[in-house]
Amino acid sequence: MAEKEEKNLRDWLSIILPRVLKAAFWGFIMGGELLIPLFLPGLGEQIEGLFPRSQMRFTHLVAIFVAMEVAIQLFDGTIIRYAISMARTIISMISLYLVTNGGIMTIKVSGMPGTPLPTGQTITFTIDFSPILGILLIFSILSIVKNLLQAIDFLSQKAEEPVDIPELP
Repeated sequence: MAEKEEKNLRDWLSIILPRVLKAAFWGFIMGGELLIPLFLPGLGEQIEGLFPRSQMRFTHLVAIFVAMEVAIQLFDGTIIRYAISMARTIISMISLYLVTNGGIMTIKVSGMPGTPLPTGQTITFTIDFSPILGILLIFSILSIVKNLLQAIDFLSQKAEEPVDIPELP
């Protein structure tokens, strides 16, 4: 009886381990390396300073995208993969809109001792790139449509295959 349980565990590992390793690899490639500069002294604070304080932090956003990429790779070969891809695109659209404040970014530079600006003075830069943001959002909508069409194609191919339920270990 113990040999059968060990064989079942070995069978499960042979099925699951390659998927987990592939998912971890693609998770690192698709965003895991973005977390490395955040741990370098001084650089992490500069990157975090580019994003508004009231919104989601950069590390949280990257962690969400890495987790979604891992989930997409784990569910490869199923319809869930396409649903997660569409959800990732929707999250990226919302976060892009929130981080850029609707396409209008305002950067304030305050004068401090030791800088060319006198102490107490502030220069405000306002950048309006809402047309570019609109184009990026249109591309994101096209990505959602592409994933939807791929899901429909996947289901149509599965409908044509004969139903053969494999026996799991």
